[in-house]
Amino acid sequence: MSSPLASLSKTRKVPLPSEPVNPGRRGIRIYGDVPASHDSELMAFMTRKLWDLEQQVKAQTDEILSKDQKIAALEDLVQTLRPHPAEATLQRQEELETMCVQLQRQVREMERFLSDYGLQWVGEPMDQEDSESKTVSEHGERDWMTAKKFWKPGDSLAPPEVDFDRLLASLQDLSELVVEGDTQVTPVPGGARLRTLKPIPLKLYRNGIMMFDGPFQPFYDPSTQRCLRDILDGFFPSELQRLYPNGVPFKVSDLRNQVYLEDGLDPFPGEGCVVGRQRMHKALDRVEEHPGSRMTAEKFLNRLPKFVIRQGEVIDIRGPIRDTLQNCCPLPARIQEIVVETPTLAAERDRSQESPNTPAPPLSMLRIKSENGEQAFLLMMQPDNTIGDVRALLAQARAMDASAFEIFSTFPPTLYQDDTLTLQAAGLVPKAALLLRARRAPKSSLKFSPGPCPGPSPSPQ
Repeated sequence: MSSPLASLSKTRKVPLPSEPVNPGRRGIRIYGDVPASHDSELMAFMTRKLWDLEQQVKAQTDEILSKDQKIAALEDLVQTLRPHPAEATLQRQEELETMCVQLQRQVREMERFLSDYGLQWVGEPMDQEDSESKTVSEHGERDWMTAKKFWKPGDSLAPPEVDFDRLLASLQDLSELVVEGDTQVTPVPGGARLRTLKPIPLKLYRNGIMMFDGPFQPFYDPSTQRCLRDILDGFFPSELQRLYPNGVPFKVSDLRNQVYLEDGLDPFPGEGCVVGRQRMHKALDRVEEHPGSRMTAEKFLNRLPKFVIRQGEVIDIRGPIRDTLQNCCPLPARIQEIVVETPTLAAERDRSQESPNTPAPPLSMLRIKSENGEQAFLLMMQPDNTIGDVRALLAQARAMDASAFEIFSTFPPTLYQDDTLTLQAAGLVPKAALLLRARRAPKSSLKFSPGPCPGPSPSPQ
């Protein structure tokens, strides 16, 4: 009995037919049978992809170049704005030195200005700069600088920073440097001679010092402060160097408990009273009545503008101030100023309300005084308006005939009779002051007759 496997091995399958193979040669696959459309689509896709990449690379290259240029420009700017540290320090030092010189010059000018009026800049101590509101010290005494803001003759006391003991010690040290009785070569006209050094008398008061026989040098004087500064620093005063180049001893009189009276008079011991009050008032009245002693109210008003224009409204400036001063100052009779309503004034008022920021057109402001001088008419006109327009507006404002008055000016003396003449041609722009007078009868022409005694006679018409 045979096994199933044995039966399977006996049956063989017939192989499928295949392409004949040439023995001894390799099989070569021929792609010509693939459709051509697939190759063209692939080529077009790759070309498009390559072009996109090239454009992207070009754009990135341009962006990189632009950023490189910006970076280079910023680096140059940084180098320009950041100079060398040594140069910056030197430049800053020069600026500070220049500023210091300017401030010192200003301080000297201010001190010189104050000294011309007998004043001195006191300032404040360093420990009180941040606490200006503190005016009372711990012991309940007011700071001397706050209490002595205003100097009074004979009432100046030595400031606290003047240490009398230290000043006396410095004077003693300077005197020991020069032996009393030494000689000094002193130039004289035609040669030189020896002079024995004698101590300089120096009196130290509570409010100043005095060398030789005067004058008295108060502590608030800048020259006295420089002298004290030289002594406290261990130097002879600079004001004595010309006379004593090698130094000189001092003979000090300590009078720190005494106040030197600069006026040379002792204070009045009793209670003061005023005498001659009536004569004093009369003298003051005479001084006040002097025309050049003070500015009168009329002079003050003349310095103010007569009127201003704000948003088309003519505002009187002198009138309200004159009314205020009328109660205290005698003023002359006031001229009544009348603002005449003109078409130009109405148009300017509308323009200022509608467009206030636009520039105002050229105008002519006329101030015309009446015949008696009691009234003044203010007219705002256009430069191309005529004398006839002004005459008509005045006649309407005065309720009278336009032919009853004449318009003229005093400087230059001109009579405006031509009603067709424009204000621009008449020279009345931008403003002018005119006068009115009653119309005068026309003068007849005159002629002189011959003879020893000529006389005027009317000519025949």
